[in-house]
Amino acid sequence: MREYVASMVTVALLGCPGGSGPWGDPPDTPEPVVPGVISTDAYEWRLALTPDWRTVYFPRSEGFFPATRQATIMVSHWTGNGWTAPRRAPFSGRYPDMDPVLSPDGRTLHFSSIRPVNGQERTDADLWRVRRTPGGGWGEPEHLGAVNSSADELYSSVAADGTLYFASDRAGGLGGWDIYRARPRPGGGYGPAENLGAPVNTAGWEFNPTVTANGRMLLFTGLNRAGGAGNGDIWASRRVADGWSEPTGVGPVVNTAADEYHPSLSPNQDRLFYVVDGDIHQVAIDALELPR
Repeated sequence: MREYVASMVTVALLGCPGGSGPWGDPPDTPEPVVPGVISTDAYEWRLALTPDWRTVYFPRSEGFFPATRQATIMVSHWTGNGWTAPRRAPFSGRYPDMDPVLSPDGRTLHFSSIRPVNGQERTDADLWRVRRTPGGGWGEPEHLGAVNSSADELYSSVAADGTLYFASDRAGGLGGWDIYRARPRPGGGYGPAENLGAPVNTAGWEFNPTVTANGRMLLFTGLNRAGGAGNGDIWASRRVADGWSEPTGVGPVVNTAADEYHPSLSPNQDRLFYVVDGDIHQVAIDALELPR
């Protein structure tokens, strides 16, 4: 009975439908994602999976991105017999690109990039997006405008209602990196960026936000946050009437003395993807300790 109640709480918070395409059941203990193809000796970062589960986008770099600030978004397709060798996504490869995430309907892909804006070179990372064309490809990258600042904006996530979450080290935050939210405007674009404030943000570093499609759960990375297992850990906070609940670690199945970061979710939100030691791992959501 206890396991059933816990499962129902997970469904209510995450809004999980069924189906997992070629992936099978999520593992109860973390394991690398497609070793040798997606998880390799290079650095792989956040994984984004299309709603049909048959295409993955992820950044790859030869060095540690925070130091090199170089990465390319790759794409791999399921053929029925395995995953294709990753190749550069059509909108990536010329400039440093990171952090792909698909909207819940799969029609828009958001990412971070250090590329010119209106012909002006930039050295900071900004938020961009590409939209699906009628032919099924991707259109031209679009800068997200005033949501961005002269500091870095990285790792966006989009709820089904269009609300955008992201991290930034811009001035005026609580300290280090903070997580922000911007609501969509009826006529297009986004309203002003809102700092989520305490208890999600602290004087330390909170970044890599991933929001569930229904907007009820926020997963993020906290660096050396009080109560963590060490270095980077994955934390979770639940939407409550007056904001967000006190974040809690997702448990020892994921959080260790190593550096865990870049959480993302499968389309039906039955598994967590995250990065440790430069490789993308997956584990069942039911194996996590999530706030209720």
